[in-house]
Amino acid sequence: MAILITGGSGFIGSALARTLLEKNYKIILFDIAPPKTEWKGIYFIKGDISNWAEVMNVIKEKKIKYIFHLAAMLSAQCEANPWAAFQVNVLGTYNVLEASRLFNIKKVIFTSSMGVYGKVPTGVVDDETIQRPQILYGVTKVFGELIGLYYHRRFGIDFRGVRFPQLVGPGVKSEGYGQYLPKMIEASLKGVSFEAWVSKETSIPIMYIKDAIRCLLELFEAEEDRIKTRVYCVGQILPSPTARDLLEEIRKHFPNASITFRPDPKAMDVLQSIPTKLDDTNARKEWGWSIRYGLKEMVDDFIKELSSSTN
Repeated sequence: MAILITGGSGFIGSALARTLLEKNYKIILFDIAPPKTEWKGIYFIKGDISNWAEVMNVIKEKKIKYIFHLAAMLSAQCEANPWAAFQVNVLGTYNVLEASRLFNIKKVIFTSSMGVYGKVPTGVVDDETIQRPQILYGVTKVFGELIGLYYHRRFGIDFRGVRFPQLVGPGVKSEGYGQYLPKMIEASLKGVSFEAWVSKETSIPIMYIKDAIRCLLELFEAEEDRIKTRVYCVGQILPSPTARDLLEEIRKHFPNASITFRPDPKAMDVLQSIPTKLDDTNARKEWGWSIRYGLKEMVDDFIKELSSSTN
């Protein structure tokens, strides 16, 4: 069975592709740029998610049966170029779903975000919390969720989604406001200084990339009769670590780590507009989700993975 991963050359997509390959699926990556590394058995198709013909052609010609729709512009990119954000995040998602309808795709897995909520009085959100995003990225992800649910109701597409917290892992290249977290670890490993654009007390919900990939696979493999909610919050490392907490954990490995903090007002506004906790009760009950990596385990494994890739 052939699986298409849109945005497959990116941080999540490339990690997901390697894991799916181990399960003997035929993997097709669809992206505007090739992956950093080539793997035997993983095929790359250059294409633009906002181009209807290109999306339709890859699904038809490669006989795709399942889609992981990961292609998206992130928060800082969306704020810098709203027109491009609409083309990629909104039109691109519509293209994927309409092509899925036409070519009888068996299942579409969509990556959403905690950014769909905006500020909430308690800071805690669940799958029923009203969505009032404060940033364009969140607005586009709300559209993705709702149009996916519409295609499920109207056309029977097995659409499933997860609202991820900030994902952390080695090799992130995109420029999102939450990327101070991996950059702190990577700079410390390389022995270079890094100035984070947040305060020491900044805290956002986070998840390690290996938990995120396992989450996507478990949702993908769950029997359809277990999927009731369709789009799920998935929880984070608890308690949510501050930037100071992360630095303290880093310094257990690199005592001389040179990390300073200079809060950027725009970044802080965005980070303070997101929830403080995602209630993942439905994901736990319906398909057995649970997080495995805590802060210590995340930092330990991050350093191990990055060290092995640079040796």
